Amino acid sequence: MDRLNGICGVPKRALLYGEGVFETFRWKGGRPVLLEKHYERMRRGAELLGMPAPSWGDFTRAVEEAVHRSGGDDLRVKVCLLSDGSADFSARPDSSRLICLTSPYRTPKEIVRVHLVSFPRNSRSPLVRIKSTNYLENILGRREAERLGFDEGVFVNERGEMAEGCTTNIFWLKGDRLFTPDEDCGLLPGITRGLLMSIAPELGLEVEIGRYGIDDVLEADCVLLTNAVVGVIGVSEMDGRRLRVDKKKLERIRRGVFSALGW
Repeated sequence: MDRLNGICGVPKRALLYGEGVFETFRWKGGRPVLLEKHYERMRRGAELLGMPAPSWGDFTRAVEEAVHRSGGDDLRVKVCLLSDGSADFSARPDSSRLICLTSPYRTPKEIVRVHLVSFPRNSRSPLVRIKSTNYLENILGRREAERLGFDEGVFVNERGEMAEGCTTNIFWLKGDRLFTPDEDCGLLPGITRGLLMSIAPELGLEVEIGRYGIDDVLEADCVLLTNAVVGVIGVSEMDGRRLRVDKKKLERIRRGVFSALGW
């Protein structure tokens, strides 16, 4: 008899192995304009893990019902797809469960201080490119940053190349060129990251994607972080080293992204 059946109603494989995927975004007054992209990323992550994925209709219904129950109109929304099935380590999941959590939106800092996490991001890990519920490396990186008095942790990979933040993607400006690490450096291709790159020409910016070291960031005119909850925030310091903050350019990018998101 499988003694794990029905423990707290939590899907077994998610409980035992962290097998699952999730999406987090801001809901401001209505359905997010990029919600379908969040769904597609969840679906691709579920495919990699061999999990049954919800339909688009089931996904949107779960989100809208959770938002309605909350009674709020400016929310942080987290949608999780949790894996269930055999407790055998290497077994493939046979079902999944979709849950949606909401909380009031908290306005983030516009400028933050970051810490380079002490352990590297593995650029070849298959988990890097999906939003896995096994988020422990990110949690440990953020805790390390906060313990040292910083707001966010930033990973470099095993080759010393810039990768991503614990919950963010990183960009920096030099003149009218907007730089960001290549996906092969070991990062989750964020939804807001993609949005910023798509509207960059409208902002008078040329996007350059590649492999960069820490010195490239330290020499920038402005460093910024993106995700689907904060939108765009600036960075003023990295491990005690002051960074330039071109507030005019930062605000132009912020306004462009917020406008495209409907914020």
